[in-house]
Amino acid sequence: MRTYFLLPCAFIVIGSLTATAQEELGTHLLRDVWQANKTNPALFPDKRIMVNLPGIYNSLYINNITYNDLVVSDANGNTVLDVDNAIAKLDDQNRIRQHLEIETLGVGLRLGKLLLSAGHSTKFNTWINYPKTLPQLIWQGNAQFIGQEVDFGADWQLAGYHELALGAAFQIHKQITIGARFKHLSGFGDVSTSRTRLQLRTDDVAYELALNADFQVNTTGNLEYNGLQNLTLRYDFGNLNLSELFNRNSGSAFDLGIRARFDKLDLAFSALDLGGQIQWTERVRNYSLTGNYEFRGLDVAQAILDNAESFGNALDSLLELYRFTETANSYTTRLPTRYYLSAAYTLNTTWRLGGVVYYEQWRGETFQAVAASANMQLLHWLNLGASYAFRSGKFDNLGINATANLGPLQLFSMTDNVLSALRPKDSNSANVRVGINLLFGKLP
Repeated sequence: MRTYFLLPCAFIVIGSLTATAQEELGTHLLRDVWQANKTNPALFPDKRIMVNLPGIYNSLYINNITYNDLVVSDANGNTVLDVDNAIAKLDDQNRIRQHLEIETLGVGLRLGKLLLSAGHSTKFNTWINYPKTLPQLIWQGNAQFIGQEVDFGADWQLAGYHELALGAAFQIHKQITIGARFKHLSGFGDVSTSRTRLQLRTDDVAYELALNADFQVNTTGNLEYNGLQNLTLRYDFGNLNLSELFNRNSGSAFDLGIRARFDKLDLAFSALDLGGQIQWTERVRNYSLTGNYEFRGLDVAQAILDNAESFGNALDSLLELYRFTETANSYTTRLPTRYYLSAAYTLNTTWRLGGVVYYEQWRGETFQAVAASANMQLLHWLNLGASYAFRSGKFDNLGINATANLGPLQLFSMTDNVLSALRPKDSNSANVRVGINLLFGKLP
């Protein structure tokens, strides 16, 4: 008999392996770096021509558990997988966040008081929100929940899309600049849930299982389902294809920003991905499970993981009961909406201090972060900085950044959490951006 997989489990495992928190804090405060424009369309370096060459941004957040919670050493010093230990670390609800951005090419042009920009990037967003009861059922079985009804439905969105952006900023006053940006979005891969209710009750007398379900998964060809015995998931979003830059899986988003400069004080506010959404219409499949189901059996959640002939007829009966309905209806997914409020203060020619407040809304939840930074012009061509942030309920977010200006060539790298590089197996998050720019024409 084949090995059977619970559908929500498949996404959680894949998300855990590929996820690498959306809050990009340090870059926003580096006003002389072109990438700060990505966090506010009114932020431009003091140059006439700016070219954004290929670069990458990657961010990870997995709450509650780390690598060392899952992989431990036994009494003999052997490395073993301890899933029970990891489950014990989980909260009632647990989250995996990922944002990956691959910059291809961008350009900015200053024409007097008018500043124009255009660029392309490929982005991947991962969101997985799952209850502790899901891995408990999968790994430990349902015997612990006898006489209870437990909710084990997971909410997820794994999406890849192209972003083609056109922006403009205008200096309405000597001290104030406003900016706006339109983004055309072309999706090339998505697997997401639109309904998530899965409730399982195990009777305390007859051990009868009752499933109350209102669950739906939407996909654009990444998932093929022909019963639990034949489930194929393709998560090959890394196979970039620029021919899909304009397709029917399309949408749009808008960015707005303002910047005010008063001598040594620099203030900014921005709202990003307003109204951001993608409507998926090509190669669409919807898999839904709705209704109440009953099954008389033993510990089904544990037995599904076993490749045992002994379970035989009971499992076959379960598969017949839990049959997903397949349709091909278009659907819409939304982007996270993000807000930045920041201030930077130039002490002298060497030192600049800054602070930023970040707020985000996505899939019915909100996220906040606060950071402070300091940058030092170490050499005329080298700027070094550090930041300290409170984010995701944690205070251990120490960031560093470096910018090198070698003639027109600008090299830039930053991370909002350098501790994850020093101790990756004990970290819940990781964050890095690396970029290359060409800057021409210094302003008077």
